[in-house]
Amino acid sequence: MSDAERSAKAAARHRAIVEGLSRAARKAGSATDGAERLTDSVLMRLARFRWGALLVVLIGVAFAAVSETTFQGMQREREEIDASRLSLAALNNLVYDNAQGMATEARYTEEPSPDHLAQHLATVQRLAEAGTHVLGWAARRGIDEERVAVVKRLTAAESEELKRLRALPQDASPVEVMDAFLPPVVDQNELREALEPLVRTERAYLEEQMTLLGEEIERQRAAAIVVIAIGVLMLILLLRAYAMRSQAEAQIADRLRAARDELDALVRVRTEELSELASHLQTEAERQKSALARELHDELGSILTASRMEASMLLRRARKQDSPDVESLSRVCDILEQGVQIKRRVIEGLVPTVLTHLGLLPALESLAEETRASAPFTVDLELPDALELDRDRAIAIYRVAQEALTNIRKHAQATEVRIALTVDGPTVRLEIRDNGVGIAATARGKTGSHGLLGMKYRADALGGRFAIGPAPERGTLLEFALPLA
Repeated sequence: MSDAERSAKAAARHRAIVEGLSRAARKAGSATDGAERLTDSVLMRLARFRWGALLVVLIGVAFAAVSETTFQGMQREREEIDASRLSLAALNNLVYDNAQGMATEARYTEEPSPDHLAQHLATVQRLAEAGTHVLGWAARRGIDEERVAVVKRLTAAESEELKRLRALPQDASPVEVMDAFLPPVVDQNELREALEPLVRTERAYLEEQMTLLGEEIERQRAAAIVVIAIGVLMLILLLRAYAMRSQAEAQIADRLRAARDELDALVRVRTEELSELASHLQTEAERQKSALARELHDELGSILTASRMEASMLLRRARKQDSPDVESLSRVCDILEQGVQIKRRVIEGLVPTVLTHLGLLPALESLAEETRASAPFTVDLELPDALELDRDRAIAIYRVAQEALTNIRKHAQATEVRIALTVDGPTVRLEIRDNGVGIAATARGKTGSHGLLGMKYRADALGGRFAIGPAPERGTLLEFALPLA
């Protein structure tokens, strides 16, 4: 086999190993991703649990309960150990106190004195108390009475001797004291032999209790470690769950903000489009009104004027000839005259001729005069001495004033109206104030208030500003401002 073939086989084996490792890594990654998704799903469900932190509290309460129960058990074990130690000490001291009792009795017999008697009384009292303690211990342990019969006899004898000695008068003679002594009822060796099995039993019991206490401490330690570990783990999981929930809520909030911003942008664009369309429609309506007014003035006006002239000429001829058609021709002339007047009113309604031929200031004066003649309120007009405006701005100001006076006539119930047109630097400002009932805040933007919207669109179309609201004292204040250029 050549070197090239061996190299090719080695490369093929290397590629196979790499592909196998890649597949294994992808499978492991998929398994890991699945486990993470499952864990995240469980954590998210845990985070949705409103009282999730209650789990940690319950674990803490359980730990406290276990600790308290174990402490009580350990306390009982310790009390039992202390009692066992006291009983063991009493068993050990019983032989010593018995020997001491014999020794103090012999010492008083050899040398009677109050000190020796006091020592003997103290020894007998300790011996009686130790015997009583041992008998009580035996009763608690359930020890057979035969095993403690020696202790019982010794305790009874010492208690009897203690009573007899305490019953003696203070000035009793040594003979009387010695007569109160009782002979020993228990030999020292007999007592030692009877107590040794009891001592061994109690030592074994004490060792057993110590072993149980050690085991209980180990169990308490292990339980505390387990409970603390579970509590820490639950706390970590809850913190991660709440962090994931907060992150999810933040992502949702970000998406909502993005959607809201996009919607706001679309609304702004659509509002601008609608405003532009409304402005265009108003401009187009004014243009069409002007065109229609010109058509009416030029075409229909010529026709009506020529027809009236012809009818007047025919009427004069008929009167000269005393024709019976005079009355009919007279009615025709009157009808034609009415048509001319209607044509004039229509043209004035479309585009005021005063505004077209004389300008804005005379047009506003004419509008104020017409309003004074027909409206139930007075009109105070304040105009500058001179003002040059282009046709669009002049029409806009005139239409706003016209619409405002119409609204005041319909809704305001006013008695005084003040119209002021001023020039403030590069801005021409129209203010219309009345003393009527005012305008509600909800009425300014309600559906159907096309007059106010039309005023706003006129201001927007010419780069101006429109505002309407309560007047400082009473009534309504309308402000309409346009740039001069």
